[in-house]
Amino acid sequence: MKNKKLKYIPFAILALVTPNIAKGEVSFDGSMQWHYISKDPGTNVTGASDDFFHSDNKVNITFTNKTDTGLTISIFQTIRSNGTEAVSAADSDGNSILLEGDLGSISLGNTGGIGDSLTPTAADLIGPGSTDGKAPQFYSSSGSLTSQQASLVNIIDAENNITYTLPTIGSLTLGASYKDAGQGANENADETVVAGLYEFQTGNVNGTIVYANNSISGATVGSNSLNSTSLGLTINSGPFTAIIAQAEDDQSSSITTEVNDYGLSYSLDDNITFSLAGTEVTETSGGETLDITSVSAKYTITSGLDAYLTYHDYDYAAGSSGATSDDGSATILSLEATF
Repeated sequence: MKNKKLKYIPFAILALVTPNIAKGEVSFDGSMQWHYISKDPGTNVTGASDDFFHSDNKVNITFTNKTDTGLTISIFQTIRSNGTEAVSAADSDGNSILLEGDLGSISLGNTGGIGDSLTPTAADLIGPGSTDGKAPQFYSSSGSLTSQQASLVNIIDAENNITYTLPTIGSLTLGASYKDAGQGANENADETVVAGLYEFQTGNVNGTIVYANNSISGATVGSNSLNSTSLGLTINSGPFTAIIAQAEDDQSSSITTEVNDYGLSYSLDDNITFSLAGTEVTETSGGETLDITSVSAKYTITSGLDAYLTYHDYDYAAGSSGATSDDGSATILSLEATF
């Protein structure tokens, strides 16, 4: 008799849970980016082909429930496979719960912080074949440079954090994120990000001004804290979009990476967009610098399928870092499908 009763327990649980599930909504979306990267470095390595493939696949699953009290509860799960050559793993790239109501929204879990979502960079204008992780790194990892983009350099990205965004006050959006680095003696590098976005419009011109700051506590008791800041201006007028951004990132108490970039895009029609971006990166102590000029063309093949052709010309000077200077170029052909 005891075993017979136990076998009905799963059905009883399902009967209790099913009515609650029915109130919610489930949605799926995602993207697939495929890239062919061909690099022509100024410093050649014997036998190197200097070209490779890269792919980035994301599937987002969202569960949303709107309560009778006006609170919207959502949970998110992103599955991602990303990299060059053979990619065998599809891992969680973020999972969180979002509570939205009259007092704003609060997100808890492994997701991007407020600085990641708000700060712009000119690289945003040149599509997925930009100066992010899909493109080659144009500076030496043994030096002190930390970024090729002028959005907030030290961001909270797919890391366990709490992000609170206030309700929009007129044209102003404010938010803050907090990440606890851990409980050990060497894990005191907690991060606090604050960011604000102001929207404006004058005649046919509209845009946004964004400021963000990330303060990272010392990893051990008594060690120095590090800061990262970003300031960005975006302007839209008819077919034109312009972005100017500036960022600073502390490598240590004496070394800071400074990034400035600018960009302009022009939409010829609904299918074709041309973009230009320039980026300058310097570090404060040893004369290490990076200059990148990028041009890009986007063509919409059909709804949900875009093609990009991007060309980067770069000049990396190692300064006194001990790394190897490099002056070269890279061409990226990208296809992006979204659903």
